[in-house]
Amino acid sequence: MSKFGTFGDYPKESLLLAEAALLTAWRSLERYHGDLVLVGGLAVHYLTKRDVAGLPGAVTMDVDFGISLATSGDQYGTIKSDLAGLDFKSGGNRLVRKFGNLNLYLDFLTEDPPSVTGARVVDDVVASVIPGINRALACRRMVKVSGLDLYRARQECQVAVANIGPLLVLKLNAFGGPTGRRLPKDAYDVLLAVAGFVDGAEAAVTGFRAEANARNTGYEFALATLQKDFSEPDQDGPIRAAEFHPGDAVNRERIRQDVATVGRILLGS
Repeated sequence: MSKFGTFGDYPKESLLLAEAALLTAWRSLERYHGDLVLVGGLAVHYLTKRDVAGLPGAVTMDVDFGISLATSGDQYGTIKSDLAGLDFKSGGNRLVRKFGNLNLYLDFLTEDPPSVTGARVVDDVVASVIPGINRALACRRMVKVSGLDLYRARQECQVAVANIGPLLVLKLNAFGGPTGRRLPKDAYDVLLAVAGFVDGAEAAVTGFRAEANARNTGYEFALATLQKDFSEPDQDGPIRAAEFHPGDAVNRERIRQDVATVGRILLGS
């Protein structure tokens, strides 16, 4: 289990350990950096402020990498062999490393148009097919990440993170797109990514709308998800985001209204 239904269900150390897993893996995958981009909960964490009123920050136990379908290793090894040397082992279609009582997961996502679901073997790892990954790879921003890796060594890396427009497309589709899971955390992350964006909420909205003309194959799915799941307070997105939030009933009602407001703004209505 790497997704929980509420913010409070996540172990307190989960975000720091996910970051440690990122720092551990990123340094060892240096020759692949041009074909990788960080997406998912950690990307939301790095693109959002830490002091957004009424919103606790991002939380995750996973490291999600977008990866180019054409990625290939060389005579020095493969992604899986490199990560196996760091004690990341295959666990179904994921790579997992035990750390204390927690499992830390590395997931790979790729794109293979016109497919919108399924999986592909990239280099030698299984990657889920997700519309919008190619756009995330093309529209990245470098973020300095520093901290302790899983060996307790201090690291400082420049990590390629999906920019806000492609990231919002991916997050909306993680909730309600072709492979959507309708998980409360994904709905909450949409609100956090807009309200807490480091360059301001207006810039987040502008970034999302720019995806309409950017050949983002996930954009139309994201628009459909906004319309059916995020445009009214009684739809799934606002309701589930509110349930994820750790506050009381009054705060959760505010979250529900805020999510619907964000959804309508992203739609331009």
